[in-house]
Amino acid sequence: MVAQALGLSLMNLKYTAALIAVAVVMIAFAAAVTGRLGDTAFGLVADYTPFAEREERKARDPWFYQVSFDDIIKIEVNAGDDTERFYKNDQDSWVFERLDGIPPSHTRWGGIVLLLSGPQTRRDFSTVRATIDDPAEYGLDTPKLVVKLGLTGDRELEFRLGDETTDGDHSYGQVIGFPQLFLIASIWGEVLGRLAHEPPVPKWWEYRDPSSIREVNVYLGESGETKAPYLEVTQKDGVWSARTTEGTESAAYEPVDPDKWAEYTHLFGGPGEGMRVEKYRVRDRDFVDWGIEQNGHSIEIRFSGTTERGTAYTDGVLFLIGNKTDDGQRYYTTPAQDQVTTPILTIPADWADALFDLVHNVPYAEAADNN
Repeated sequence: MVAQALGLSLMNLKYTAALIAVAVVMIAFAAAVTGRLGDTAFGLVADYTPFAEREERKARDPWFYQVSFDDIIKIEVNAGDDTERFYKNDQDSWVFERLDGIPPSHTRWGGIVLLLSGPQTRRDFSTVRATIDDPAEYGLDTPKLVVKLGLTGDRELEFRLGDETTDGDHSYGQVIGFPQLFLIASIWGEVLGRLAHEPPVPKWWEYRDPSSIREVNVYLGESGETKAPYLEVTQKDGVWSARTTEGTESAAYEPVDPDKWAEYTHLFGGPGEGMRVEKYRVRDRDFVDWGIEQNGHSIEIRFSGTTERGTAYTDGVLFLIGNKTDDGQRYYTTPAQDQVTTPILTIPADWADALFDLVHNVPYAEAADNN
């Protein structure tokens, strides 16, 4: 019995050893297929160990504040002694509060509301405290910029920018009602402050001193194949000259009678505050409902301009003029501009009619009188 039992134990031992040998061979085969032992079960354990070191993520800079772009419906900007207010009207367009609903210049206004939805800030507070104990320490008691936002749901948000940091790259900022101190990029505050210092009025709305006018062109449109006459007026060093072009023939510029011409020069500055906005957005230049055509009546005013770098150039605005309003007191017009959407305006009929009449009744100087 003992021998029989010993024989069975030896058989079990040989069987176990065989199983171990098979397992070793399988592991070796797997290692040979993958090319390295680290991809086997031993390697997987190492790859998923919870004790492995992980790279620490860099903390993101905090936001000064965050509001939804669509939630902003009023904007008030106070910069020094200058204040400007804007609001979103019932046509979902932004307009000046003080200019009877005139929209701001698209060139200047584009992106402003997005800018006001909230900027990120600099996190490094190594030289200042993270909270405000004394607003005067950071110029926040007499801030350089105060902006108030009116939000949907009768909510409001106000923030202030005070002194600049020593390097001039940032300004100290605070959201009213919260003690946290923020460092805001100075350029962000400068863009907003300019809304008050240099309001973004559209160039077609501004009335200009006639002495700044360089050219005035009045075109009476086309009727069938007939090209109507048009008037060209120029000014150089205070001396005015004019010519009327008939068809393809261009007459030479001739001096005008200074005394008689004085009755017209005030018209060259533009309709100015006499304009009203009829419709804020007309897409794709479809003006047929107002009788406005590309080759119809038009008045162009060209004037001196200066770039932000101080370079002088000649700028201008072209009014395409359509039908009169039902009461006959105003014309429908639109400022020709390279934009997808443009407004429909109305201008005083007596302003436009006086310039149209001038085409046929130029008061030339006597020495060159050709009438």
